[in-house]
Formats: sequence, C-alpha cells, structure tokens
Amino acid sequence: MNLPPIHPALVHLPIAFVLLSFIADVAAKITHRQSLRHVGLWSLIAAFLGGAITIATGYWDMNHAALSGETENYVDLHLKIGWALAAGLFMLAIWRWRIRQQARLVVTAPYLIAAAIVFGVTMFQGWFGGEMVFSHGAGVAAAGQGTEPAKKAQERLARVRNALEPGTAVGAPGTNGGTQQGHDEKQARR
Repeated sequence: MNLPPIHPALVHLPIAFVLLSFIADVAAKITHRQSLRHVGLWSLIAAFLGGAITIATGYWDMNHAALSGETENYVDLHLKIGWALAAGLFMLAIWRWRIRQQARLVVTAPYLIAAAIVFGVTMFQGWFGGEMVFSHGAGVAAAGQGTEPAKKAQERLARVRNALEPGTAVGAPGTNGGTQQGHDEKQARR
C-alpha cells in the first residue's frame, strides 16, 4: 500500500492536547474551577491516546520513507524521545487520575512541575521533528525552499543531537543526497 505520510497529519493533535491540559490545570489551580480540572484531565488522556496513534504512524512512515543514513539516525532519536514522552504522558495521566479519584479540588504543585516538564519535552519534540523535515527533508522530497539554508539548519540539528547522544557525534552534515541509497540499504536489511 502506498499512502502519503500519515504522521504529519496527526502529530498536531496530541501537541495541542498537552498544551490545553497544562493551561487548564494551571488555570484550575489559580481559579479553583471544577470545569477546568475536567478539561485538564480529559485533554491529558486525549494527548496520551493521540500520542500512541502518532507513534504508530511515525513507525509506519519511517518504514516507508527513503531516508539517508544520517536522516535515519535523527529519526531514531526522534522515536526515542517520542517513547520517553509517551511514558511521561502515561505516568502523568495516572497521577492526574489519582488526583481526581481522591476528589482533590486542586492539582498539586509537584504535579504542575511534572506537567511543565512534559509540556517542555512535547514542545522540544515538535521542534525536533520539524527540524528533521525542514533541514533534512525527512519523509518529504526536500525542495530547498526553507527560510534558511539547509546546511545551517542541519548544523543546528547536529549540535542538538550531539548534546542528546554524546557517543554518536555527528560530523559536518552534507546535503540530503544519498536518499535512495539509504532506502536501498533499509530494504536490504528487511
């Protein structure tokens, strides 16, 4: 089956639900409004479920994309961050459900700190995924029509990857050439 990439169409929903959940919980803490507590909980659950679907579609797209070796390394890191984020959302949802079951009127400060961390990781993950697309053309045919030269964006992305995975230092990135070669190598491994 030859479908267009599905992951980019779905990824924005869990991001929006994480943002909505965080804002609703902060507002509920300040205003003590029950309705905001409900919005915070249910949007967090929607974020987790949407995130699970987004991870599945990310795997689908990755296995059907012609990625170069360098781009595939970035996608692998993006997947690792995605799984860590899914675990964080799952733990946060359980914690939030327990707050509801205990009939507390407000969420606790430690919960809000954890929610802020998950929100920050969500925003970072969205940026990282976008950088892969716009600097390396991950999952798309790069058209060279970005707001900055691809090499500059690739260097920035390489610095972030080197900081997150120090043992896998990435050299000066080249062009996104070799895409078909990366695809052929992936097909050979199957």
